[in-house]
Order: sequence, then C-alpha cells, then structure tokens
Amino acid sequence: MWRRVWIWKRTLKKDQTYCLRWHDETGRIRTETVGPDKRLAERLRTRREEDLNSGRLRGIRKIAYETFQNEELEAMNGRLAESSLESLERTLAGFGEVCKVKWLADVTPAMVEGFFSERLRCGSLATANKYLRTLKASLNRAVRRGYLERNPASDVKQVREPEKELRVLTPQEVGRLLSACQSVRWKVLVALAVTTGMRLNEMLSLRWEDVDVETGTVWVRNRPGHLTKSRRNRILALVPAICTMLGRVRHDGQFVLHTQAGRLWRNNVQRGFGAIVKRAGIPRCTLHDLRRTFISHLAMAGVNEAVVKELAGHAAISTTLRYYTRIMPQALRSAQARLPFDGILRDISDTYHGPSDAEDEETVRVIIPAFTGT
Repeated sequence: MWRRVWIWKRTLKKDQTYCLRWHDETGRIRTETVGPDKRLAERLRTRREEDLNSGRLRGIRKIAYETFQNEELEAMNGRLAESSLESLERTLAGFGEVCKVKWLADVTPAMVEGFFSERLRCGSLATANKYLRTLKASLNRAVRRGYLERNPASDVKQVREPEKELRVLTPQEVGRLLSACQSVRWKVLVALAVTTGMRLNEMLSLRWEDVDVETGTVWVRNRPGHLTKSRRNRILALVPAICTMLGRVRHDGQFVLHTQAGRLWRNNVQRGFGAIVKRAGIPRCTLHDLRRTFISHLAMAGVNEAVVKELAGHAAISTTLRYYTRIMPQALRSAQARLPFDGILRDISDTYHGPSDAEDEETVRVIIPAFTGT
C-alpha cells in the first residue's frame, strides 16, 4: 500500500506557511515545516513519499541526550582505541554542557555551530576540528539507529588548518638525543622510535613475547585493551645495537619498557622526553617527531611509498604520500635536479648577448610615450 504525505497550510499572524504531514511506522503523525513556497512544498511532498515508501524515511525514536550519550559510549567501547573513546566521552559531555541538550532530536545545526565556535575560542584550531569530527561521527551513528532523521552537524564545516612545518631530526640530532638519555630504558625508547617508526602507545605496550632478539624482529600486534591505530599487525626489523640494548634491560616482567617497579610505563613520558631534548640542546621536538623522522628519512632514501606505508602502519597510502611532498628541502632540490633542462639553459646563458636589463628599460621608456600619444 502506497503511504502518502499531505500538505498542510498553516496560517500564522502575519503570513502563512506550508507543512508536510505523514504517519510514521508506529502510526504517529510527523510534521515537517517547509515555508511559504507552495511549489517547494509540492516538490518535497513527492520526494518524502518516495523516501517513506522506500524505507529511507523511518519513524524517529525519541531518546534523551544523556541516555544516548551513555548508549554511545557503551556501544563504541572496544570498537574505538582507548584514546578515541576518551575523546568521544569528552566531546559528548562538552556538547551537552555547552548546549544544554535534553532530547537528542532537539539538536540543531545552530547548536553544533555554537559548540564549534566555543571550542575555537577556548582551544587550538586543531583541537576544535577534532571535537567537530568526533561529534559528526557520533551523530551519524544516531541517524543509523533511528534517533535522528538527518545529521544536524553534516553542513558544519571545519576551519582549514595552516600546514605545519614537518620536524625531521638529522642524524646528528638523533645522536645528541641518545647521548642525553640517562638510562638504557630511554635509549631503547628513542632508538626504537627512529629505527622502527613505532607509535608511542605501541612501544609502551610492547611485550617480551613480541620481541625476537636472535632474529632481530619485533611484532606490533593487536591485543585486548590495546589496538593498533590501523587495526593491522605488522613485523619490523631491529638493528643490532637495539638488540644489544634490549638484552641489557631484559627482566622477568611482561612489558619491555616499564617503570622502576616493573609496571606499565604510562605517566610523565612526554615530560621526561622534553627534559632529554633540553639536555641535548636541540630545537624542540616531540616523541611523535621521531616517528616522522623515521618515515621522512625512508622517503628521502628513495624507498617505495608502498613499502613505507606497511612499515609505518598507515591505513591509507595518502597519509604516507604527505611525507613525500613535505620532506626536507634538499630532497626536493635533488628531485628537481633530475629535470633535463639544465644543459639547455646553460648553453643559452653562455651564448646570449642581447641588450642588458638597463637597455631594455630605456627602450620601454621611449616607446610607451610615443605609442600612447598617437
């Protein structure tokens, strides 16, 4: 049976507006306000009838925002990385606090715009964009669950972030960093980062069963409670010097990198690395810059981008290709040096004996008045 949508003309104090009305799957009457344009209302009625009968226009289930927030966190637990789940929790809590949302269906594009503007005022551009991306993804899931007819954040655009200079350490800077490390544990962490490109969480979660010192290999694995960013396992080679250092820090505990008490090393890692950078006397860098250094030096060495993608554990080749377009100037200069025009330009510069720049300017100065006066 064909389900119909009706046009309802509503008279207000000063003018009139048109609304669309239909019965949802539960039999409840749904209303959508169109505006004063009758022709637009007729076109939308046809479209809504097609959506309704194809199943695209479903009945919207009413749910409190707080209930959705709890349901969303429970549903995404185990599907998102721990850091991403924490980001989702902060985003939903912040949006509810800023916009005072009671029912999820009450969320409007204006509310999303207001939340985004508030985050832009209170934090960095990159952080505000991350809040918006997280909120959009969550509201998309709300649409799929039948809580919203359309994502109210879909038309809110991120602000373009200025491209940051890629911090790539030189071999000399890496050497100074290693010399500034006051323990073998820190030397292992820095050396692993620049020779394997492992992410910080991957290194801190590394277990002895993942390391084979004899063959010089290390496995980066997905485990319960710790998922790799790309959700893929990968195997990496260890240089002999790291195998030697790992032999010196071997212990009976589970994790390769651990606290003095043998527990998982989590706290003050970034602060400790900042102190090492200061002692090394090199320009500011972060632990993640060591991973960028690994990828960039592979790119500068001419390693195929598909191989670099697998070593870095990137989910998409586009992420890897950014390093091939943003690496050090000398690498770009060497690429341009392969152009076949150098000899031709040199021959022209050696044989050309035309007028000097000063003579050209004099000629232009004489010709222009004579031409404009005719």
